[in-house]
This record gives sequence, structure tokens and C-alpha cells, in this order.
Amino acid sequence: MRSKRCRAPQEKITLKVTNLEDEGKDVYEIGVHVHLERLMLDYCQRRNLDYTTLSFIFNGTFIRPLQTPAQLMMENDDIIDTVMD
Repeated sequence: MRSKRCRAPQEKITLKVTNLEDEGKDVYEIGVHVHLERLMLDYCQRRNLDYTTLSFIFNGTFIRPLQTPAQLMMENDDIIDTVMD
């Protein structure tokens, strides 16, 4: 019989993604150790945008897809801005 691994529940935070052009806001709940690429791709899909033409910015710094909220020291209700390249 195989033993099951017990995983501790992952801490989650709420992030808001804004588009400066249309002043829209999308709200995401994401694990602090999950790659932000997941959020970025979902945002583009929801908004029918091309992922390759959009940049995501947090505190004036461009976000790389494989970064996590923990690496960027994000907190609940932080805001990510998006701009077209």
C-alpha cells in the first residue's frame, strides 16, 4: 500500500490586475508560491489579449512569468498594472 503525501495548505493572497487604458480591475486569489505566469495567461484569456503584447508591472518592475508572489514580497490586495508593449 502506498503512503499518501500530506501537503500543508498553501497560503493564498488576493491580487488585483489593472489595465491603465480602460481602468478595469480583475481580482485573483493565488498561492504565494505559484508562478505568476498562470495569472498572466488567465488575465489575457479573460480579456481576449495577446500574451506576447502585454507587460505586467509590480511596484515599477516588470514581472517575469516564473516569479512568484513570495519572491516579489507581494501582500494581500497588491496591484499589478498591465501595459501594452
